[in-house]
Amino acid sequence: MSGRHFAPESEQPENFAWSAENQAVVTDTLSKYPDNRAASAVIPMLDLAQRQEGWVSRAAIEVIADQLDMAPIRVMEVASFYTMFNLAPIGKYHVQVCGTTPCWLRGVDQVYAALKEECGIGNGQTSEDGLFTVTEVECLGACVNAPMVQINDDYYEDLDKDNFKGLLRALRNGEDPKTNSQTGRQSSEAAGGATALTEVDFSVRHSRKLNGNASEPSVPEQAAPSSAPEEDQQPALDDPARPPALDGARENQADDLKKINGVGPKIEEILNDLGVYHYDQVAAWTPEQVAWVDGYLKFKGRIDREDWIEQANKLAGDA
Repeated sequence: MSGRHFAPESEQPENFAWSAENQAVVTDTLSKYPDNRAASAVIPMLDLAQRQEGWVSRAAIEVIADQLDMAPIRVMEVASFYTMFNLAPIGKYHVQVCGTTPCWLRGVDQVYAALKEECGIGNGQTSEDGLFTVTEVECLGACVNAPMVQINDDYYEDLDKDNFKGLLRALRNGEDPKTNSQTGRQSSEAAGGATALTEVDFSVRHSRKLNGNASEPSVPEQAAPSSAPEEDQQPALDDPARPPALDGARENQADDLKKINGVGPKIEEILNDLGVYHYDQVAAWTPEQVAWVDGYLKFKGRIDREDWIEQANKLAGDA
């Protein structure tokens, strides 16, 4: 049991109504469940209400209960059980600080020191300007890059006092700071870079699993090194199959290509260097252009396996 409490009546709104956009989402959500199983939509609807107003009020709970034909107390039970739901107003930026052992060992006290010095707040408090609310949470699943925090929907990792203070200032100024590792670490590799499994081609094992050849060895024998330099194995930059490039992001506002599953900060940087800044550029790639990018990145078919085109199409439509 979370032991959390609903906001006092003085802070509760008198009523709640879905925005026109979210009403369409509600209709679509309910269509996914049989009529006698509408209560299964309670979590996505609570999440939608929170995204609309920043927290879950009693009025929102009553509206959701009515739409799902549930007793309001049943919806309250769900909202109060899951700590992902805020039962009282919070700041614009919800800073969830991981307080589990790896983050403490790696210096989460520096994160709290930055919050105290930059925002004047600690755990369970909201800054006077209403921008930041701090909540200590259990493991957020990025232990190797500890200490880390989650702010709204984004992870920020490899934090120390200075880089976190800079991150807080950027948010206060309305900027969009870099997510994930703040030290340039790639994924979850060692802080100094990859030290093992740097030459094994796991894409072959992946393709064997996809083709159902489970009896074949899981790790292929390493091929003899090619006599050609690695750079020569990439497609030429002047190849006609290279996707069209832009000189820069439109209106100096690039899309966050990291939202495409399979694109991390390093790959996004390479794509930007190739003149690719927007979802609609990726969505428009032809099969020949996909093959060119795949070869340039040495992905061995990963772009198709991860459906970059379909993902980019959806992201472009949502933008």
